[in-house]
Amino acid sequence: MLTKRNVIPDATRSTATELRVQRLLTSEPVLISNCRILTLIDHPSREINQQLRAALQSSQQPVLKFDEGDLRLTPIDFASLLSRRLTNALTGVSRAAVSRLVIAYSPRWAGECRLPADAQRIRIAHRQIRDLLRIVYDQETADQVQIIYGGFVFEEELADVLCDSNVDGVLINK
Repeated sequence: MLTKRNVIPDATRSTATELRVQRLLTSEPVLISNCRILTLIDHPSREINQQLRAALQSSQQPVLKFDEGDLRLTPIDFASLLSRRLTNALTGVSRAAVSRLVIAYSPRWAGECRLPADAQRIRIAHRQIRDLLRIVYDQETADQVQIIYGGFVFEEELADVLCDSNVDGVLINK
């Protein structure tokens, strides 16, 4: 059964772990093993880029955790922050390598402050992430990257979140 709080493990350092992702309401959660979580807001872009490239060359599953901070940003401010941080993190990463990537949109305000993000906000953020990947790479590559939500979401909004084509899953507690 899904919990009301769906949060990615809080990893300020890159770590190996497992994540449970709910992809459809009617199916069992999927386990993503041997993850290396890299938090985009906590480290300089150069450091994240080096760690990401190392994870992509290893057997680990790289997960880029994108956090917009403590405040809910407007869609324009979110897109600006996303563009800077994600493009810097992906510098020099090939199309083939980036297609292995999982991006977790996990806003701190939705976890620590326990403020729910509504389904529309989640869909907009995921679309912006997918659009940026399309611009930096191409549509095929952007479609191959898994983009999952790791913040607080109410159960009654989960169906709306999971039905969006840009949301590949929601992280859930064990």
